[in-house]
Amino acid sequence: MDRSVPFEEMREKVRDIYDLTQQLYNNSGDFPAVNRNAKRILASLEILKINLEEA
Repeated sequence: MDRSVPFEEMREKVRDIYDLTQQLYNNSGDFPAVNRNAKRILASLEILKINLEEA
């Protein structure tokens, strides 16, 4: 079974999620938990971007 994986579509979605998370981080202000968790999400998204570049 040949399975085509839409890498460009996945890259675009990761970029979109990254942009939204960056906005959330920038607007987190007085919410340390939101700030901290947004940084963690951004780090995970960086790893996803690297993985998709290698694919």
